Amino acid sequence: FGPSLAGPLAMGYLNNAYTALDTQVWAMVRGKKVPMRVAKMPFVAQRYFRG
Repeated sequence: FGPSLAGPLAMGYLNNAYTALDTQVWAMVRGKKVPMRVAKMPFVAQRYFRG
């Protein structure tokens, strides 16, 4: 669960055929198929000053 996104998030490995942004993919979570989509990292934009 990602509190900044108010929902679940995950990282994983995909075949090159499924790596385009916003491609819908499925993952097995506790024996059930869960729909997911490919997103660019980082999931949430950096909002702090590093310096």
